Amino acid sequence: MQIAIPQFQYRFVRSMGNIIHPGNFHPVGTQVVAERMIGRIPADASAGAGGAWIIVGASGGFGSAARIVLGQRLGAHTLNVSLDAQPAPDSTNKLRAVGSPGFHRNLAIERALRARGTTARSLNGDAFNPEIRAAAIREVQENFGGKVHGLVWALAAPRAIDSRTGQTIQSSLKPLGAPVRVKNFTGRDLRAGELPKIAELELPPGSPEEAIRTIFVMGGAVVREWVEALLAADVLASGFRLITISYRGNPLNEGVYRKGLIGLAKADLEFETTVIHNLLQTRVQGQAVAVEGPAVITEASGGIPGVPFYLGHLLDVMGPRFEDPLASMDRLFAEKLPPEGPVVDGEGLVRLDERELEGDVQAALQARYDAAKVGDDFDLRLYDLFMSGYSATRGFDVAGVDYEAEFDSDEICREG
Repeated sequence: MQIAIPQFQYRFVRSMGNIIHPGNFHPVGTQVVAERMIGRIPADASAGAGGAWIIVGASGGFGSAARIVLGQRLGAHTLNVSLDAQPAPDSTNKLRAVGSPGFHRNLAIERALRARGTTARSLNGDAFNPEIRAAAIREVQENFGGKVHGLVWALAAPRAIDSRTGQTIQSSLKPLGAPVRVKNFTGRDLRAGELPKIAELELPPGSPEEAIRTIFVMGGAVVREWVEALLAADVLASGFRLITISYRGNPLNEGVYRKGLIGLAKADLEFETTVIHNLLQTRVQGQAVAVEGPAVITEASGGIPGVPFYLGHLLDVMGPRFEDPLASMDRLFAEKLPPEGPVVDGEGLVRLDERELEGDVQAALQARYDAAKVGDDFDLRLYDLFMSGYSATRGFDVAGVDYEAEFDSDEICREG
């Protein structure tokens, strides 16, 4: 099927705080972005020098970035575990025919990593499913030499299926205990000449039940289950490393993040990482470390209340100091995880958010938040800063891509 997808289609959902609901993506643009990410990391090590790694959630954000750094700079073999819509060639719906951004990101990354001689494979499925864990173990045994040297946990799913009941468990981005007001910007109507406006949403506090569900989806119990299953199967190499990646937030969004339901889940993830560290030290002389990443633009950024507003300002305030996921993961492996042990703070956490949390950055952001009045125009330059980066996560606004041109849906989905 010949397809053209000339522009990014999305809508702002006012009832949900002007979160952005994407309507499409561009597979060619998505692959080009992934290829350029690969090109930013030199292939320094020989193939296989970094051992074999599993990355849970490697189809986007920090996960895909970590996989690129592991494969390119460290020469590691990599297995991705993620849940992404696969192409449906027989579908008359052109988007279903080409799958999802995650599928095409994986395709481009694996094509490049295999070209340099490393093993790069994917399992498509829910990481909460015991059958997927079993499939990952078989992959290690059959295609990765029988031993895995590390696991990066970068899963950012909003929901999961509880294998005990078959029910879908939904997480909640709500505050804890009291309502929180969140600033965001609205969409702009080019035809009507309307500029984006500053808006505000009051988020009600989450219930105890929602807190438990959020901890189930975003907490650390499932990570421990993975490590225990890998240990039981005897596929962990001596010195095995677990890296869990999280985000604590900052003073401006702590009501939703660190002091919200997601904060409870991330505290649980940090706690479980420490428990797993003690287990790994005893069993395989290994280690586990929790990493706090900085605020970055990902596919999920548009769907979280207040995040587009914050990132638009953060991009402007930090300028060249701002790190995207790839730069953050490259710094993680180059500077924060030396052979003698991870570089951690007083809580035992690896901090990649320290630049974002510097006093001058947060003071500048606080001043902007204080000056932002509901109903005023939102700075179009800041709007474009965020929307350009967000569009690129869906394959749009990518330099050199002809969006008027048709492409073959079968060809773009083909491996190799």
